[in-house]
Formats: sequence, structure tokens, C-alpha cells
Amino acid sequence: MEIAGLRKPLTLLLPVIMCLCYTLISFRLLSGYLIWDITVYIGIAIIPYVCRIESGSRSLRFLIPALLFILLAVFIPAKSTLFFTLVFTILLLFENFMGKISLNFFFVLVLLSPLFKFFSDTLSFPLRLWLSNTVAQTITLAGIHAKATGNIITIDGYDFYIDQACAGLNMLSISLLICLFILSYHQRKNEGSLPFYSLLAMLILTFLLNIISNFFRIMMIVIFKIMPGTTMHDLVGMCTLIVYVILPLIALSGSFVKRFGKINPKMEDQSKATAHFLKYPLLHFMFFGVIIFISIHSSENVPAAHKNSKYIALKGYQKTFLQNNVLKFENKEALIYMKPTSFYAPEHNPMICWTGSGYEFQLIKKEMINGTEIYTGTLVKGKDKIYASWWFDNGKMKTIDQFQWRWNAARENQDFYLVNVNATKSEDLKRITETLLPSPFAGNP
Repeated sequence: MEIAGLRKPLTLLLPVIMCLCYTLISFRLLSGYLIWDITVYIGIAIIPYVCRIESGSRSLRFLIPALLFILLAVFIPAKSTLFFTLVFTILLLFENFMGKISLNFFFVLVLLSPLFKFFSDTLSFPLRLWLSNTVAQTITLAGIHAKATGNIITIDGYDFYIDQACAGLNMLSISLLICLFILSYHQRKNEGSLPFYSLLAMLILTFLLNIISNFFRIMMIVIFKIMPGTTMHDLVGMCTLIVYVILPLIALSGSFVKRFGKINPKMEDQSKATAHFLKYPLLHFMFFGVIIFISIHSSENVPAAHKNSKYIALKGYQKTFLQNNVLKFENKEALIYMKPTSFYAPEHNPMICWTGSGYEFQLIKKEMINGTEIYTGTLVKGKDKIYASWWFDNGKMKTIDQFQWRWNAARENQDFYLVNVNATKSEDLKRITETLLPSPFAGNP
């Protein structure tokens, strides 16, 4: 009798202790990982509403993702793999203890992760170029001459720089969170839940609506010559978001949930709904031990320099080793950075690094130099102006294609560098870039 009496509080206590340990590990491993912006605050604010629990239902649906990311975390101890390892492990523990949790909550966590922001920012750049070109072509078809050069649209002698904020692409995460909030409302109203693929379909639809919204936003800004920094500029952005994203979601979500949602079974035995116990304790002890192992060894895992870094040299430039094994070469004409980049890690291109230093990109475009397509851009900070070019390079392959360089880096275990050339004169940038492109700087010694 006494042993049975002790067993119940222990089964309640163990999951709580595990969750507390996972929380401490998360703070230790992921400190500084989350980017605390408006998206994170909105996401945290809606979590209590979108998070629903089916108390009488236990699930192992997060077992395979948890195992997959644990393996990834062992071999690729990046913060993104550690983040999703902890997410899936904690969700599996929660669903084996308290009950199934709504998938809306899981998607909110995905949207709050910096990995999603990286993919969003990476996608936004070619999307901006495409939107700029498409808007210019559409305006020209309407009888008004317009020309797109990179992310700049010229009309009637006015240049409109389509940056990430102007294109409204920084609202993508917020639009997706709004979508999840609206779907949660209808799921509560209909006492049902949407399966994974139905939720994913609505999020994809929201993404497409966001592109349509951005298209009309840019067109209105260009045609009516609405300058950035004005109230009208912000008002156009809010109106297009409401008209082309939020209102269609409100109109479609109710019928979509009724059509594809599954009615949650009502719990007949309320005592079962409140009697929490941990299923598969041995499985969770195994996961707990592996997470502890990863947390101990991840702190010892310092990124190693690429094997050829010490052999790389540029004639006429002073070489300096910076943090994270970044190479800096400088002389009176140019400043060149070579940043070793793993296939699984986000790259720190100039749009991230230079804007973090207070610079603003005013022109970004693709250029062909010596038969190689690269990115070029102009950065401005007050009266300072910097001309930049960048690409990915392993000494043999030079590309700006994300899939191409990551695939080759993973398949052949090749060292790739993000090469960033910066100069104060455009002619110097072109000349130095032309000289640097054919050089096998990353080859074996």
C-alpha cells in the first residue's frame, strides 16, 4: 500500500523534473538564439489561445522527429538542430504525460525559431528582385514606362528602392501567426482540430496571399509616388495586408475548418482527463540521457577552422584572423571578408552583417562577371557609401545558388567560403572582383 502510494507522486514528479531540466538546458544551449522582435512577442502572446490539450489522448507522433533531430544534434551540433531537438523531445514528453497538444502550437514554435527567419530572409531577396521586375513589367503594359534594375524601379525619373520593409516581406511571419490565430478561433468554435497537412496548406495559402499583397503594395507605392517614411507609405502597407491577406483568411477559414477539421471526441470519463501519468518512462529516460550528453559535449564543440584557411593569402593585402574563423584582407582600395560556411549553417551575407552595423542597402542585383553570376550591392550610412559584391567559393566552384553550394559541401565534404568584397569606388570593386574570381584561393596547398 505504501509503495503504491509513493508510485503515484513519483510518476507525477518525474516529468516535471525532466521539464525543468530541459528548460535549464535550453537556457544554457540557446542563450542569444531567439531574436526578440515583434514576431516573437506576438507569437508568445497568442500561445495561450492557440495551445489546446486533449487530456484523454496520449500520442507518439513526435517520436520519429525527436529521434531524427537527436541524431542530427549529435553529428551537427548547430543551435537550430539543438532547438528542434528540445522542441520535439519536450512535446513528446508532454503528450505522453498530459495529452495531445494542438499542432497550431507546434507551428507557432517553428515560426518563432531563427531558422525560419533565416529561410524567410534568404527567400525574400530573390523574391524582391522578382516582384520589382514583375511590377515594372505590369506598369509598362498599362502604358506607363517603368524599368527595374535589381531591386530599384525607375518611373518618371523617380527611383523607388524596394527593400524588405517596403516589399512588406518582413510581415510574412506575422501574417502566418495571424493565420494560426484565426484557425484556432474556428477550431475552438467547431470543437475540432485540423490535421498537419491541412494546417500546412493554409500556411502556404497565407504565403501566396502575402506575395499578392506585396505586389499590389509595391505597385501603389510606385504609381502614386509614395515616399518611404511617410504616414501614407505605412497606411498603404496596412491596407494591402488587411485586404489581400487578413480578410481572405477570415472568409475562408471557417468553411475550411468545417470541411477538413476533425471533431475532437468529448471525454466521457472526467476522472481519466485529470489523472495524468507518464507513458513509456524508459523511452523518456533514454531521451533525457541523450539530451544531457549533447548538452555537455556541445559546449566543448568549438567550430574548427576550415583546413585551408591558414594557406589562403591575397597578394597586396594584410591578412587578419577574426572570430568564428573569418578571414579579413584589407589594403587602401578594398576590404575583403572570407567567411567559412558549413552546409547546414546560415550564412552571414552582407545584407545581415553590414545592415547590423547601421548600413542600408540601396541597390542589390545579380551581375555576370567573367562568366560567373554574383551579387552586387550599394550600402549607404549617412555620407558613407560602400560598393559590395559577394558569392560562395571553394576554389573551384563559384556560385550564388544556395542549393548548389550546400549540396556540394555536404556531398563532397568541401570547404566553402562566403567571399565579400567591399570598396569605396565602383570601378575598384569591379576590377578587384574580376581579379579575385578566377583565383584558386581555397585550393589545397
